[in-house]
Amino acid sequence: MSVSVRLAIAADRTALHALRRRVFVDEQGVAADLELDGLDDESIHALAHDSAGTVVGTGRLVAGPKGTARIGRMAVEGPARGNGVGAAVLALLESAAADAGCRRCEVHAQTHAVGFYQRAGYLAQGPPFFEAGIAHVAMVKDLPRRVQRRAGGSL
Repeated sequence: MSVSVRLAIAADRTALHALRRRVFVDEQGVAADLELDGLDDESIHALAHDSAGTVVGTGRLVAGPKGTARIGRMAVEGPARGNGVGAAVLALLESAAADAGCRRCEVHAQTHAVGFYQRAGYLAQGPPFFEAGIAHVAMVKDLPRRVQRRAGGSL
């Protein structure tokens, strides 16, 4: 499966919300009012689309206090799962977090996805808990520091 990943623009919002609705509300039974939590406008969104232009993956990044970013709303269309779509979306969001000066990313991983996040370098923090009626585990990853080059200088 050929997939491209990029940061989303405002015109992508309808397609991203439709995918999240299919995955979280229709498939997982999350209440629609919990899925749309009011944080989308202040978030950075990523989207993955296939060669036909169909959105098959998304995720969002919310900047938090003290250089920490929260990645969430990771959703991949059923037939696209297991093909690296989620990993590509996650990597783009981590890069955006680092570009914004964040040093750490946090996720609330659904328990079935803990292995996915562990493979990406996340470490579990604490016991499972319930969010939107689904068992989750808090996980964190320290991001590599970005080296800033000064104009006309060397490192």
